Order: sequence, then C-alpha cells, then structure tokens
Amino acid sequence: MKVSIIVSIYNGADILNVTLPPLINQDYPKEKTEIIFVNDGSTDATPKLLEPHKPKKYITVITHSTNMGRTITRNSGIKKATGELLLFLDCDIEVKTDFISQHVNYHQNKNVIGVVSHICTTDVNSKDKFYKYIFFGKRGAPLIGENKPIPFKYFIMGCSSIKSSAVTKTGFFNENLKGYGIDLEYANRLEKNYQGRLFYSEKIKVIMHKVKILDEVLSDYHQYGQLNVPIILKESPGLAPFVGADYIKSLNGNITLKIILGTIFINPPIFQLVKLILYITPFPLSNILIRYLLAASVAMGYRKHLKKIN
Repeated sequence: MKVSIIVSIYNGADILNVTLPPLINQDYPKEKTEIIFVNDGSTDATPKLLEPHKPKKYITVITHSTNMGRTITRNSGIKKATGELLLFLDCDIEVKTDFISQHVNYHQNKNVIGVVSHICTTDVNSKDKFYKYIFFGKRGAPLIGENKPIPFKYFIMGCSSIKSSAVTKTGFFNENLKGYGIDLEYANRLEKNYQGRLFYSEKIKVIMHKVKILDEVLSDYHQYGQLNVPIILKESPGLAPFVGADYIKSLNGNITLKIILGTIFINPPIFQLVKLILYITPFPLSNILIRYLLAASVAMGYRKHLKKIN
C-alpha cells in the first residue's frame, strides 16, 4: 500500500529538529512512501530546515507565499498526494519509526476508513491542570478503546490516517474555516459517508509538543464560536449540540431548557468565577471546570456572532 504523509507546517523551526528525523526514517519501504511537507508561509527558519530534504525522491515540499490556514494547507497536500492511504500530521507531532507501518496494518481491515493515533506527552510530571486535562483526563477516543468505532467528534486529524478513496468521496477540507472546528466538520462528513468506520488505536503512540496554555486556547475557542460555528451550522445544522450552539439558539427559535440554562450559566460573570475556582480545584475535578470553560468560550463566541448580525 502506498502511503502519502501530509505534514502541515507553520513556523515550526523550533520543533522540526525533533519531529523530522523519525518521520523521515520510517521502517516502511521508501518506494511506497511519499512525504509532502506543506510550508504554510512560515516566517522563521522552516524553509532552511526543509531545504536539505528536497532532493529526496520520496519527499515533496510545497510552499505557500503567505499563511493561508490549515484547511488550505491540507488541501494542497491532498492535491499532490498519490497514495492509497493519506496520513495527516501536524509539524509538532513526534512519531515513532513504525508510525506508517502501524497505520497500514490497521487499514488492512477493509471496514476501517480512518484511524486516529494515541496522543502522549513526555512531561508526565507537569502540574498544569490544563496540561493534565489534555493528556491524562478521561476524555475523547481513549474512552472507546481499541477495535470499536469511535464517534466522529473524537476523530482528531492532526495525527490520523484516512483511505484516499474516502477523501476523494468526502471532498476537500472547507477552506472557509480557519482555526478550530475543521476536524469536527470534516469528520462529520466522513461519518455520513462511512458510518461506524472511524477508529482509534492506543498502540499507535505519538508525542505532542508545543501545547498552548489554557488562556490561549480559550481565546481560540471564542474565535471558533464567533467565526467558524456559523459557517458549520449553515451547512450542518445537526452539529449544533456538538458546538454548544443549542444553549444559545434553538433550531426552531423556541425557548428550550438548554436556552434557559445557557442564559443562566454561560455568561462572562459565571465564566470568570469558574476560572477563579479552577485555581483551587484539584485534578481530576478540575477537568469538569475546564470542560465548562472550553464549551462556554465557543458558545459565547457564537452568541457574539448572533448579536452582531441582529
């Protein structure tokens, strides 16, 4: 099986020296491997670090003159890819040398359309509660486990594989979307075409570097709710519960229990109060508060959008 790895890169000079070597030195046959680096308008030393790899026959470097966002970056890679299996990888993800082989083995099962890797960290002693939430909180695909279809909302694309035939049928990533939400929107389309055929593998371990702090993520989530959620819901109204929009506005415009709860609990005063309480709440109870903060950030961003258009 020929494999195309699409690596999205933006200002990755500080981490590429860690993530590139194991990716380039995979145990999978080079003649069946195609690595596509998409440099999305990096302004650091990324081009210089990629330059030595250009002469290699199995490596392609695509360069955007300006930063265009992850959806366009992934689409650039898809257009160039010739593999039967597409592996999507963010540049701050460190893989093991059997990364390709592991994904290929999983895809020998014809029922499998997509596989998401198990995201790990080397910093097991971090005291940061958000860091613990990401890596040690009981959430996402690990709740389902091996060899069971996972809900599409758990299919994270930054370290996942999809059969190219499924990508051809599902289409490109929505280039109107910037930042968060692109994985949810695309996985939803995959699920519609291939219900119950997305999986998670605990055995395929990858290491995530460059983890954002909570305040940065909350800001990103607010922007996600304000800018991307309206686009997503216009095309897929059924995704409202997955982005918390049903706590802000119901599909039929009626007042529901969720709308009442959203009015009471999803607002700036409660939001700030929860942030204060988080400081004194121990892990893993802190996970509950972090989930609220993330969901509320998206919902309040969506509410801001609705106020603007009204």
